[in-house]
Amino acid sequence: MKLTIRPINESEIPTFRAKMARGFGDDLHKDDDPNRLFRVLDVARTVCAFDGHEMIGTCGAFSLDLTVPGATLPMGGTTMITVQPTHRRRGVLRAMMQAHLKELQARGEPLAGLWASESSIYGRFGYGLAAQSYELKLDGKAIQFTGDMPASAIRLVETQEAQSILPDVYDCVRPTRPGMFSRSDVWWETQIFYDPSHRRRGRSAKRYAIHEGARGADGYAIYRQKDEWNDFPKGEVHVVELLASTLAAHKALWRFLTNIDLYPDVRYWNAPVDDELPWQVTDPRRVQRSICDSLWLRLIDIPRALAGRLYSGDGQLVLSVRDTFLPENDGSYELDVTSGSAQCRRTSADADIELSVEALGVTYLGAHRFTALARAGLVHGDAEPLATADRLFSWDRLPWCPEVF
Repeated sequence: MKLTIRPINESEIPTFRAKMARGFGDDLHKDDDPNRLFRVLDVARTVCAFDGHEMIGTCGAFSLDLTVPGATLPMGGTTMITVQPTHRRRGVLRAMMQAHLKELQARGEPLAGLWASESSIYGRFGYGLAAQSYELKLDGKAIQFTGDMPASAIRLVETQEAQSILPDVYDCVRPTRPGMFSRSDVWWETQIFYDPSHRRRGRSAKRYAIHEGARGADGYAIYRQKDEWNDFPKGEVHVVELLASTLAAHKALWRFLTNIDLYPDVRYWNAPVDDELPWQVTDPRRVQRSICDSLWLRLIDIPRALAGRLYSGDGQLVLSVRDTFLPENDGSYELDVTSGSAQCRRTSADADIELSVEALGVTYLGAHRFTALARAGLVHGDAEPLATADRLFSWDRLPWCPEVF
Protein backbone atom coordinates (compact mmCIF):
# COMPACT_ATOMS: atom_id res chain seq x y z
CA MET A 1 0.00 0.00 0.00
CA LYS A 2 1.32 3.42 -0.99
CA LEU A 3 -0.40 5.64 1.58
CA THR A 4 -0.85 9.39 1.12
CA ILE A 5 -2.77 11.69 3.47
CA ARG A 6 -3.96 15.03 2.11
CA PRO A 7 -6.98 17.33 1.68
CA ILE A 8 -9.13 16.78 -1.37
CA ASN A 9 -9.65 19.34 -4.10
CA GLU A 10 -12.95 20.53 -5.58
CA SER A 11 -12.87 17.98 -8.38
CA GLU A 12 -12.71 15.13 -5.85
CA ILE A 13 -15.90 16.07 -3.99
CA PRO A 14 -18.06 13.49 -5.84
CA THR A 15 -15.56 10.75 -4.97
CA PHE A 16 -15.46 11.87 -1.33
CA ARG A 17 -19.26 11.72 -1.08
CA ALA A 18 -19.42 8.28 -2.69
CA LYS A 19 -16.60 6.82 -0.59
CA MET A 20 -18.03 8.25 2.62
CA ALA A 21 -21.47 6.79 1.87
CA ARG A 22 -19.96 3.41 1.08
CA GLY A 23 -17.84 3.52 4.24
CA PHE A 24 -21.03 3.76 6.29
CA GLY A 25 -22.69 1.04 4.19
CA ASP A 26 -25.00 3.50 2.47
CA ASP A 27 -25.66 4.71 -1.06
CA LEU A 28 -25.91 8.19 -2.47
CA HIS A 29 -29.48 9.08 -3.36
CA LYS A 30 -30.27 10.61 -6.71
CA ASP A 31 -32.33 13.36 -5.03
CA ASP A 32 -29.60 14.39 -2.59
CA ASP A 33 -28.19 17.87 -3.06
CA PRO A 34 -24.58 17.20 -4.15
CA ASN A 35 -23.45 20.61 -2.92
CA ARG A 36 -25.09 20.51 0.51
CA LEU A 37 -22.22 18.97 2.48
CA PHE A 38 -19.52 21.28 1.20
CA ARG A 39 -21.54 24.37 1.97
CA VAL A 40 -20.75 23.72 5.66
CA LEU A 41 -17.47 21.82 5.25
CA ASP A 42 -14.42 23.55 3.80
CA VAL A 43 -12.61 21.23 1.39
CA ALA A 44 -9.36 22.52 2.89
CA ARG A 45 -10.44 20.92 6.18
CA THR A 46 -10.68 17.41 4.74
CA VAL A 47 -7.99 14.87 5.57
CA CYS A 48 -8.28 11.90 3.23
CA ALA A 49 -6.25 8.75 2.69
CA PHE A 50 -5.17 7.52 -0.72
CA ASP A 51 -3.64 4.23 -1.78
CA GLY A 52 -1.91 5.45 -4.90
CA HIS A 53 -4.67 7.33 -6.71
CA GLU A 54 -7.55 5.54 -4.96
CA MET A 55 -9.34 7.33 -2.10
CA ILE A 56 -9.58 4.78 0.72
CA GLY A 57 -10.37 6.95 3.74
CA THR A 58 -12.35 10.10 4.47
CA CYS A 59 -12.20 12.59 7.32
CA GLY A 60 -13.13 16.25 7.80
CA ALA A 61 -13.52 18.98 10.38
CA PHE A 62 -16.35 21.43 10.85
CA SER A 63 -15.39 24.85 12.20
CA LEU A 64 -17.59 25.17 15.29
CA ASP A 65 -17.84 27.27 18.44
CA LEU A 66 -18.63 25.09 21.47
CA THR A 67 -20.35 26.27 24.61
CA VAL A 68 -18.20 25.30 27.59
CA PRO A 69 -19.05 26.18 31.21
CA GLY A 70 -19.46 29.95 31.25
CA ALA A 71 -17.80 30.59 27.88
CA THR A 72 -17.40 29.61 24.22
CA LEU A 73 -14.31 28.09 22.59
CA PRO A 74 -13.45 27.11 19.01
CA MET A 75 -13.80 23.41 18.31
CA GLY A 76 -12.84 21.30 15.33
CA GLY A 77 -15.81 19.04 14.70
CA THR A 78 -14.31 15.67 13.72
CA THR A 79 -16.66 14.16 11.16
CA MET A 80 -17.27 11.79 8.25
CA ILE A 81 -14.52 9.34 9.19
CA THR A 82 -14.52 6.19 7.10
CA VAL A 83 -12.01 3.61 5.91
CA GLN A 84 -12.91 1.37 3.02
CA PRO A 85 -13.39 -2.29 4.06
CA THR A 86 -10.53 -3.33 1.78
CA HIS A 87 -8.05 -1.29 3.85
CA ARG A 88 -9.07 -1.87 7.47
CA ARG A 89 -6.48 -2.65 10.17
CA ARG A 90 -3.61 -1.19 8.16
CA GLY A 91 -3.00 2.07 10.00
CA VAL A 92 -5.14 4.25 7.71
CA LEU A 93 -7.35 5.67 10.46
CA ARG A 94 -4.36 6.39 12.69
CA ALA A 95 -2.61 8.28 9.90
CA MET A 96 -5.71 10.35 9.14
CA MET A 97 -6.26 11.16 12.82
CA GLN A 98 -2.66 12.30 13.23
CA ALA A 99 -2.99 14.66 10.28
CA HIS A 100 -6.44 15.78 11.42
CA LEU A 101 -5.33 16.74 14.93
CA LYS A 102 -2.23 18.50 13.59
CA GLU A 103 -4.52 20.53 11.34
CA LEU A 104 -6.57 21.56 14.39
CA GLN A 105 -3.38 22.55 16.19
CA ALA A 106 -2.27 24.67 13.25
CA ARG A 107 -5.65 26.46 13.21
CA GLY A 108 -5.46 27.20 16.93
CA GLU A 109 -8.53 25.20 17.92
CA PRO A 110 -8.10 24.08 21.54
CA LEU A 111 -10.78 21.38 21.34
CA ALA A 112 -11.80 18.56 19.02
CA GLY A 113 -15.21 16.93 19.30
CA LEU A 114 -17.14 14.11 17.66
CA TRP A 115 -20.03 11.69 17.83
CA ALA A 116 -18.64 8.16 17.73
CA SER A 117 -20.11 5.61 15.36
CA GLU A 118 -18.40 3.00 17.58
CA SER A 119 -17.56 3.94 21.14
CA SER A 120 -14.47 1.71 21.26
CA ILE A 121 -12.58 3.64 18.57
CA TYR A 122 -11.67 7.12 19.70
CA GLY A 123 -10.30 6.76 23.21
CA ARG A 124 -6.96 5.73 21.77
CA PHE A 125 -6.80 9.07 19.98
CA GLY A 126 -7.45 11.00 23.20
CA TYR A 127 -11.21 11.61 22.97
CA GLY A 128 -13.24 11.19 26.15
CA LEU A 129 -16.99 10.81 26.61
CA ALA A 130 -17.86 14.34 27.74
CA ALA A 131 -21.66 14.31 27.39
CA GLN A 132 -24.47 11.78 27.40
CA SER A 133 -28.14 11.91 26.52
CA TYR A 134 -31.38 10.10 27.22
CA GLU A 135 -33.55 8.31 24.71
CA LEU A 136 -37.08 8.91 25.99
CA LYS A 137 -40.14 6.74 25.40
CA LEU A 138 -43.56 7.85 26.62
CA ASP A 139 -47.10 6.57 26.36
CA GLY A 140 -48.93 9.85 25.94
CA LYS A 141 -52.19 8.38 27.23
CA ALA A 142 -50.54 7.60 30.58
CA ILE A 143 -48.74 10.91 31.10
CA GLN A 144 -50.27 13.39 33.51
CA PHE A 145 -48.59 16.73 34.09
CA THR A 146 -48.48 18.52 37.43
CA GLY A 147 -50.06 21.93 37.87
CA ASP A 148 -52.63 23.79 35.84
CA MET A 149 -52.88 23.97 32.09
CA PRO A 150 -50.72 26.83 30.80
CA ALA A 151 -52.29 29.98 29.46
CA SER A 152 -49.61 30.30 26.79
CA ALA A 153 -50.12 29.11 23.24
CA ILE A 154 -48.58 26.50 20.96
CA ARG A 155 -48.89 27.01 17.25
CA LEU A 156 -47.69 25.05 14.25
CA VAL A 157 -45.78 26.94 11.59
CA GLU A 158 -44.53 26.07 8.12
CA THR A 159 -40.86 25.87 7.24
CA GLN A 160 -40.50 29.43 6.00
CA GLU A 161 -41.79 30.91 9.25
CA ALA A 162 -39.83 28.41 11.32
CA GLN A 163 -36.66 29.63 9.61
CA SER A 164 -37.25 33.10 11.05
CA ILE A 165 -38.05 31.90 14.60
CA LEU A 166 -36.03 28.84 15.57
CA PRO A 167 -32.50 30.30 15.27
CA ASP A 168 -33.28 33.09 17.75
CA VAL A 169 -34.62 30.62 20.32
CA TYR A 170 -31.59 28.39 19.80
CA ASP A 171 -29.17 31.30 20.24
CA CYS A 172 -30.95 32.26 23.46
CA VAL A 173 -30.52 28.75 24.92
CA ARG A 174 -27.06 27.89 23.56
CA PRO A 175 -24.94 29.99 25.97
CA THR A 176 -26.63 28.33 28.96
CA ARG A 177 -25.86 24.72 28.06
CA PRO A 178 -22.32 23.29 27.73
CA GLY A 179 -22.00 20.97 24.75
CA MET A 180 -24.13 23.03 22.35
CA PHE A 181 -22.43 24.58 19.35
CA SER A 182 -22.96 27.51 17.03
CA ARG A 183 -25.19 27.17 13.97
CA SER A 184 -24.61 29.44 11.00
CA ASP A 185 -27.40 30.41 8.61
CA VAL A 186 -26.04 27.85 6.15
CA TRP A 187 -26.00 25.19 8.86
CA TRP A 188 -29.69 25.82 9.61
CA GLU A 189 -30.51 25.63 5.91
CA THR A 190 -28.50 22.53 5.05
CA GLN A 191 -28.67 20.53 8.28
CA ILE A 192 -31.82 21.46 10.23
CA PHE A 193 -34.38 22.48 7.61
CA TYR A 194 -33.12 20.11 4.90
CA ASP A 195 -35.86 17.48 4.70
CA PRO A 196 -36.01 15.40 1.50
CA SER A 197 -38.48 12.55 1.55
CA HIS A 198 -35.87 9.80 1.21
CA ARG A 199 -34.35 10.81 4.58
CA ARG A 200 -37.59 10.45 6.56
CA ARG A 201 -37.52 6.66 7.12
CA GLY A 202 -41.22 6.29 6.51
CA ARG A 203 -42.16 9.21 8.75
CA SER A 204 -43.76 12.51 7.93
CA ALA A 205 -42.04 15.72 6.96
CA LYS A 206 -40.71 17.76 9.84
CA ARG A 207 -43.34 19.63 11.86
CA TYR A 208 -42.49 22.84 13.73
CA ALA A 209 -44.33 23.70 16.96
CA ILE A 210 -43.66 27.11 18.50
CA HIS A 211 -44.38 28.14 22.09
CA GLU A 212 -45.18 31.80 22.54
CA GLY A 213 -44.82 33.38 25.94
CA ALA A 214 -45.39 36.94 27.06
CA ARG A 215 -42.38 38.19 25.09
CA GLY A 216 -42.82 36.08 21.97
CA ALA A 217 -41.39 32.75 20.91
CA ASP A 218 -39.41 31.13 23.71
CA GLY A 219 -39.45 27.46 22.74
CA TYR A 220 -39.88 25.07 19.84
CA ALA A 221 -40.19 21.40 19.00
CA ILE A 222 -39.26 19.78 15.70
CA TYR A 223 -40.95 16.42 15.26
CA ARG A 224 -42.19 13.84 12.77
CA GLN A 225 -45.19 11.52 12.82
CA LYS A 226 -45.66 7.93 11.73
CA ASP A 227 -49.10 6.39 11.69
CA GLU A 228 -49.85 2.86 12.89
CA TRP A 229 -53.18 1.11 13.31
CA ASN A 230 -54.11 -2.12 15.02
CA ASP A 231 -57.56 -2.27 16.59
CA PHE A 232 -56.82 1.21 17.90
CA PRO A 233 -54.60 4.02 16.65
CA LYS A 234 -51.02 3.67 17.83
CA GLY A 235 -49.21 6.34 15.87
CA GLU A 236 -45.75 7.59 16.80
CA VAL A 237 -44.40 11.09 17.41
CA HIS A 238 -40.63 11.24 16.89
CA VAL A 239 -39.13 14.36 18.46
CA VAL A 240 -36.14 15.62 16.51
CA GLU A 241 -35.27 18.56 18.77
CA LEU A 242 -36.91 20.40 21.64
CA LEU A 243 -35.52 23.64 23.04
CA ALA A 244 -37.02 26.13 25.47
CA SER A 245 -35.66 29.15 27.28
CA THR A 246 -38.29 28.92 30.04
CA LEU A 247 -39.70 26.06 32.12
CA ALA A 248 -43.21 27.08 31.10
CA ALA A 249 -42.35 26.69 27.42
CA HIS A 250 -40.66 23.34 28.04
CA LYS A 251 -43.65 21.95 29.90
CA ALA A 252 -46.18 23.31 27.41
CA LEU A 253 -44.34 21.80 24.47
CA TRP A 254 -44.27 18.38 26.13
CA ARG A 255 -47.98 18.65 26.96
CA PHE A 256 -48.62 19.31 23.29
CA LEU A 257 -46.44 16.44 22.03
CA THR A 258 -48.04 13.89 24.35
CA ASN A 259 -51.60 14.91 23.45
CA ILE A 260 -51.67 14.62 19.65
CA ASP A 261 -54.74 12.61 18.67
CA LEU A 262 -54.01 9.16 17.16
CA TYR A 263 -50.30 9.43 18.09
CA PRO A 264 -49.85 8.26 21.70
CA ASP A 265 -46.35 6.75 21.30
CA VAL A 266 -43.85 9.59 21.83
CA ARG A 267 -40.11 9.17 21.46
CA TYR A 268 -37.16 11.53 21.74
CA TRP A 269 -33.81 10.05 20.81
CA ASN A 270 -31.61 12.83 22.27
CA ALA A 271 -32.88 14.50 25.45
CA PRO A 272 -30.57 16.11 28.03
CA VAL A 273 -29.73 13.82 30.96
CA ASP A 274 -30.95 16.51 33.38
CA ASP A 275 -34.12 17.27 31.41
CA GLU A 276 -36.96 18.50 33.64
CA LEU A 277 -39.66 16.34 32.04
CA PRO A 278 -39.59 13.44 34.58
CA TRP A 279 -40.19 15.97 37.39
CA GLN A 280 -42.99 17.76 35.56
CA VAL A 281 -45.27 14.69 35.53
CA THR A 282 -47.07 12.90 38.34
CA ASP A 283 -45.34 9.56 37.68
CA PRO A 284 -41.68 9.91 36.62
CA ARG A 285 -41.49 6.18 35.84
CA ARG A 286 -43.77 6.84 32.86
CA VAL A 287 -40.87 8.72 31.26
CA GLN A 288 -38.76 5.74 30.24
CA ARG A 289 -35.10 6.64 29.87
CA SER A 290 -32.19 4.84 28.22
CA ILE A 291 -28.79 6.49 28.45
CA CYS A 292 -26.63 6.95 25.34
CA ASP A 293 -23.25 8.52 24.67
CA SER A 294 -23.18 11.69 22.61
CA LEU A 295 -20.35 14.24 22.50
CA TRP A 296 -16.75 13.07 22.81
CA LEU A 297 -14.11 15.74 23.48
CA ARG A 298 -10.37 15.87 22.97
CA LEU A 299 -8.22 18.66 24.43
CA ILE A 300 -5.72 19.90 21.84
CA ASP A 301 -4.33 22.97 23.63
CA ILE A 302 -4.61 22.02 27.29
CA PRO A 303 -3.73 25.38 28.91
CA ARG A 304 -6.07 27.30 26.64
CA ALA A 305 -8.91 24.80 27.07
CA LEU A 306 -8.62 24.75 30.87
CA ALA A 307 -8.28 28.53 31.14
CA GLY A 308 -11.10 29.07 28.64
CA ARG A 309 -13.96 27.81 30.81
CA LEU A 310 -15.31 29.03 34.14
CA TYR A 311 -15.31 27.01 37.37
CA SER A 312 -17.62 26.56 40.35
CA GLY A 313 -15.45 28.07 43.03
CA ASP A 314 -11.81 28.81 43.75
CA GLY A 315 -8.83 26.51 44.18
CA GLN A 316 -5.51 25.29 42.87
CA LEU A 317 -4.58 21.96 41.30
CA VAL A 318 -1.62 20.47 39.47
CA LEU A 319 -2.76 18.00 36.83
CA SER A 320 -0.28 15.55 35.30
CA VAL A 321 -1.64 14.65 31.87
CA ARG A 322 -0.58 11.68 29.72
CA ASP A 323 -1.12 12.08 25.99
CA THR A 324 0.34 9.21 24.01
CA PHE A 325 -1.12 10.34 20.68
CA LEU A 326 0.08 13.95 20.95
CA PRO A 327 3.12 13.45 23.21
CA GLU A 328 3.98 17.15 23.13
CA ASN A 329 1.02 17.57 25.52
CA ASP A 330 2.56 15.22 28.10
CA GLY A 331 3.35 17.02 31.34
CA SER A 332 1.99 18.81 34.38
CA TYR A 333 -0.31 21.82 34.33
CA GLU A 334 -1.03 24.21 37.17
CA LEU A 335 -4.67 25.30 37.31
CA ASP A 336 -5.26 28.36 39.49
CA VAL A 337 -8.91 29.43 39.85
CA THR A 338 -9.93 32.74 41.43
CA SER A 339 -13.53 33.98 41.42
CA GLY A 340 -14.37 31.20 38.96
CA SER A 341 -11.83 32.30 36.33
CA ALA A 342 -8.68 30.29 35.74
CA GLN A 343 -5.11 30.61 34.67
CA CYS A 344 -3.33 27.50 33.43
CA ARG A 345 0.36 26.99 32.73
CA ARG A 346 2.90 24.21 32.52
CA THR A 347 4.73 23.48 35.75
CA SER A 348 7.40 21.23 37.23
CA ALA A 349 5.56 21.03 40.57
CA ASP A 350 4.46 17.69 41.97
CA ALA A 351 1.11 16.55 40.61
CA ASP A 352 -2.05 16.47 42.71
CA ILE A 353 -3.90 14.36 40.13
CA GLU A 354 -2.62 12.08 37.36
CA LEU A 355 -4.85 11.26 34.41
CA SER A 356 -4.91 10.66 30.66
CA VAL A 357 -6.00 13.30 28.17
CA GLU A 358 -8.99 11.04 27.48
CA ALA A 359 -10.05 11.22 31.16
CA LEU A 360 -9.57 15.00 31.07
CA GLY A 361 -11.99 15.11 28.13
CA VAL A 362 -14.50 13.06 30.14
CA THR A 363 -14.44 15.52 33.03
CA TYR A 364 -13.97 18.77 31.10
CA LEU A 365 -17.63 19.83 30.69
CA GLY A 366 -18.65 18.80 34.20
CA ALA A 367 -20.71 15.72 33.39
CA HIS A 368 -18.52 13.22 35.24
CA ARG A 369 -16.71 13.32 38.56
CA PHE A 370 -13.00 12.86 39.13
CA THR A 371 -13.73 10.74 42.20
CA ALA A 372 -15.84 8.33 40.13
CA LEU A 373 -13.07 7.97 37.55
CA ALA A 374 -10.57 7.45 40.38
CA ARG A 375 -12.63 4.56 41.74
CA ALA A 376 -12.54 3.08 38.23
CA GLY A 377 -8.73 3.40 38.16
CA LEU A 378 -8.69 6.02 35.39
CA VAL A 379 -7.59 8.94 37.59
CA HIS A 380 -5.06 8.89 40.42
CA GLY A 381 -4.80 11.26 43.36
CA ASP A 382 -5.52 11.70 47.05
CA ALA A 383 -9.03 12.29 48.32
CA GLU A 384 -8.65 16.03 48.97
CA PRO A 385 -7.45 17.12 45.49
CA LEU A 386 -9.98 14.80 43.86
CA ALA A 387 -12.76 16.46 45.88
CA THR A 388 -11.38 19.88 44.89
CA ALA A 389 -11.45 18.88 41.22
CA ASP A 390 -15.05 17.66 41.55
CA ARG A 391 -16.05 20.97 43.10
CA LEU A 392 -14.24 23.14 40.55
CA PHE A 393 -15.27 21.31 37.37
CA SER A 394 -18.94 20.84 38.30
CA TRP A 395 -21.52 23.05 36.58
CA ASP A 396 -25.17 23.87 37.20
CA ARG A 397 -26.33 22.32 33.92
CA LEU A 398 -25.07 19.05 32.54
CA PRO A 399 -23.64 19.15 29.02
CA TRP A 400 -25.84 18.24 26.07
CA CYS A 401 -25.14 18.21 22.34
CA PRO A 402 -28.30 18.78 20.26
CA GLU A 403 -27.35 16.93 17.08
CA VAL A 404 -24.96 14.52 15.44
CA PHE A 405 -22.36 16.22 13.28
